[in-house]
Amino acid sequence: MSGSKKISKQTRGQGAVDGFPRLLGERLCLDFINTLEKLLAAGPADFLPIWADLAWWGRHVRLLTMEDVERALKLGDDQPETAAALHARAMHLRASLTHLFTPIARHQPPGEAALRALEAEMFRAAASIGLQRTGERYAWTWQRPDQPVERLLWEITRSAVELLTVDDVHRIKECPGANDCGSLFYDASRNGARRWCSMERCGSRVKMRRHYARHARRTMA
Repeated sequence: MSGSKKISKQTRGQGAVDGFPRLLGERLCLDFINTLEKLLAAGPADFLPIWADLAWWGRHVRLLTMEDVERALKLGDDQPETAAALHARAMHLRASLTHLFTPIARHQPPGEAALRALEAEMFRAAASIGLQRTGERYAWTWQRPDQPVERLLWEITRSAVELLTVDDVHRIKECPGANDCGSLFYDASRNGARRWCSMERCGSRVKMRRHYARHARRTMA
């Protein structure tokens, strides 16, 4: 299409805001988990340490508009305790989802506490959602436009529930990188053979290291 932005391996998964990880998880809840990069060899790097970052990440995944972000930032200025409590709730949700989906990716049963935490967030959102007709179908929609960050949490929660109940959980995977990644993703490939969060980020690095190791062995022989 004329004027459209060409998507390449380097641009795939780019969000709307610079400075956040690329959206390579294929599911919103996994992208949310990946905002705490595990960096298995070096320790975690948190992209959502403060309230403003959470609001901007909502824009990054294109669920919040600029007006939503401005409303959220104003809440942080006018009611810092309310914003801090909602940020803490989001971080608790992220930790619960991590404890839920990381074991599944490793073919282990998740902890009961993680499941119950997801249930609690789902029930918490229930009072703010309703059925609405869109075209020929009906869908759950958020009914409180004045609460954009809570809507973001609802969308993350819904994504997690659908991943558990609709998708094939055997396709949830953890990128090994060169023992230095740990990002989660849903393998949506036709043959289910995807191994890396992205080939150019982790796959290529691993292949280059293997090539260097083989070359070094031949040189020493």
